[in-house]
Formats: sequence, C-alpha cells, structure tokens
Amino acid sequence: MMKIRIEKVIASLYPYTRAEIKDLIKKGLIKVNNEIIKKPINIDTEKDLVYFDNELIKYKEFYYYMFNKPAGYICANYDKYESTIFDILDLDNRQYFAYGRLDKDTEGLLIISNDGKLGHYLLSPKHKVAKKYYLKVNKEFTENIKTYTKPIKIGEDEFIKDYQFEFIDDFSAYLTIYEGKFHQVKRMLEFFNYEVIYLKRLSFGNLVLDKKLKLGEIRELNQDEIEILKSREN
Repeated sequence: MMKIRIEKVIASLYPYTRAEIKDLIKKGLIKVNNEIIKKPINIDTEKDLVYFDNELIKYKEFYYYMFNKPAGYICANYDKYESTIFDILDLDNRQYFAYGRLDKDTEGLLIISNDGKLGHYLLSPKHKVAKKYYLKVNKEFTENIKTYTKPIKIGEDEFIKDYQFEFIDDFSAYLTIYEGKFHQVKRMLEFFNYEVIYLKRLSFGNLVLDKKLKLGEIRELNQDEIEILKSREN
C-alpha cells in the first residue's frame, strides 16, 4: 500500500501548482472512486481510482522519456532569454529534468525524467556512461586525427583520455565519449583544428535513439528501455 497526497498524483501528470490543484478540488473537478472530493486527501495509489475532469489518472512515481531534440533550444528548465526544450514539451519544468544536456545547436537523444537518482547515476563521471555522437566537420580528416591515440587536451589542465573515433568518410565520424564536459565534442575537435558543423547524439549508455522518432518528437520509454537505461553495464 502506498499512501500519498492527491496533489502529488495530479501534479505528476499536469503542470499545476499545489494551490491550483486545491482550487480544482474546490471546483469539484477531482473525483476519487467516482466521488467528488471537497478537500485534499491521502489516497492509496494501488486501490483508489482518481479522476480529473472525468479522466482516469494512472499514477506512476517516475516517468522516463526519449526526446529527439532539435537544434535551437537549450536544455535548461527555464531561461529568461533563450528558448528551452520545455517551451516545446508538454512537461512541467518544475518536476522534469534533462539528463545529459545537449548544446543549443546539437540534435538527438535526450533523456528526460523526474527520477533524480537515475539522473545522478547517468551523469556521475565515475560511472563513465558512454555517449555516442554523429558529427560533421568543416574540412577533410587527416591522418593526424585518424591515428591519434593520446589524451586530447580541451583546456588548461583538462584532458580527455577515454574516447573512440569511427571515421565514416572524409568529413564525418562517430565519436563515443564517457564524460559530459562543457562543449566537450567541439573542444575535442578544435584540438585538431576542426570546426564541428553538425552534431547529433545517437545513444546514451545502451539506449539508442529510436529511428522512428522525428526531430522534436518525444515518447515515453517502454519497460525494456527503462531497464536498459538503469543497467549498470552502460
């Protein structure tokens, strides 16, 4: 049995504050087991049926989403000057977070969830969760970068030791990294005097971007994908 406040159940699916939810209750828009409630109550999530505006709410503590991020948006929850991913997502930016942020002009796989424990695991440098990118550069790759195996310097006293390049052609490659430093991929390529002109994340750990998911689209992860994401073998 899991007893929680009804405000938390409503807020898990709708972008309302607690005060706004209390107002919805006063208006008679919330039912529990088909009876209109008059004030906030505790409910049993395993037994009680909660309805908002006659629609059954299926409560889960945590939600996990795969988002194919388009360029032009930053991954902050709120920004006064820039457009954020939450401007185009129907998710409450007070509850959900993007784990493994992407730069404004970078596309691809973004994991969005309200599971802070998972986010901490995925982002912790000590776990070295792999992230694979597809990139294009402004000029032809030379043997210098193709044969380079030493740590890559991206700043004063900053070096990237763990990485794998897979060269596709003279201008594009896959790059797998295990950290999430600021502008890391771009800075790694700058070390070799290249400019990244296109960048897309393809995978995070063993979770691969769904090829059917178009730019700007989001979908909930299925149970198998959640288990993949939580796997300690990432």
